[in-house]
Amino acid sequence: MFKLFILHKYSVVFAFLILFLFHAYGHAQTPPVEQLENDLSIEASSTRSELPNDQLAAGAGDQSQQVEENKKLDVKIGAIVFPSYDFEMGNKKLSYGLYLPKTFDESKTYPLVVVLHGLNSNPGQILAYPGLTKYADDKNYILVAPMGYNERGWYGSRGEGGGRGGDPENLGKLSEQDVMNVLKLTRKNFKIDSDRIYLFGHSMGGGGSMHLAMKYPKVWAAIAVIAPAAYGDRTRLESAKHIPAYVVQGDRDRLVSVRATRRWVEKMKELGMKHEYVEVKNGGHVRVAWQHFDGIFDFFAANPRRDLSNTKKNSKKSKK
Repeated sequence: MFKLFILHKYSVVFAFLILFLFHAYGHAQTPPVEQLENDLSIEASSTRSELPNDQLAAGAGDQSQQVEENKKLDVKIGAIVFPSYDFEMGNKKLSYGLYLPKTFDESKTYPLVVVLHGLNSNPGQILAYPGLTKYADDKNYILVAPMGYNERGWYGSRGEGGGRGGDPENLGKLSEQDVMNVLKLTRKNFKIDSDRIYLFGHSMGGGGSMHLAMKYPKVWAAIAVIAPAAYGDRTRLESAKHIPAYVVQGDRDRLVSVRATRRWVEKMKELGMKHEYVEVKNGGHVRVAWQHFDGIFDFFAANPRRDLSNTKKNSKKSKK
């Protein structure tokens, strides 16, 4: 009888241990917003501390410029500038970062990279990443960096809500819409190659890039994500499986888990999604963000938007 009691006691303890581990693993898969924002709260200051002083100064003295309806947007070429527009959904003016390559010619058509910043960061900071504007100059790309409503909107990747404190309750929806508004404005103001519109994002911006690729899969030619803070159901990648992805992740990143990124990459493999995965040995969260532009821009150049209509036609023929 005593032996049975001891056995039962240890069985209960073991069962509770299993439940605890399962619960902890579940939270590791999809951390709550509060935990994510606490973990990533040092991101902006860490990034700023590692940016060269001349990069921090880039665009710092430029003033916001209002974009007026039916008027041509006249901005400085070869400099980071910050136009603004009336964001009707949020009933406020929002600015965004813009960079036109030094050889910009308004009569020509250009590829576009939509650049999404990380948590507690901003368009000016990510556009100042060392080498980014140089690659835009060398490869003739226009860069545009939406604010995403504010520095913690997550671009809709964590749902339409997410507002806390003084933030609007529909913060996620506003953040996502800001990106799509800025894309629309840029396509209106400049000649953009519709088959060469790309997404590049770091951390929160990486998660946002993946979300926008999955939600608007007909828009993007390819995406590049650095330490993507992407959470939730990975089966959503099905809608974007035709979009090539370039993924960079440091294996010593203390803010975005390398294990989580590996799971997304495994899903890409499972779906037969064209991708390149660069896992940086001893890489952290910050410096990896600007050390792989060579590979990223080569990847973009090799991957214009696919014609899905032909793919669907061939698929129907093969079924017959």
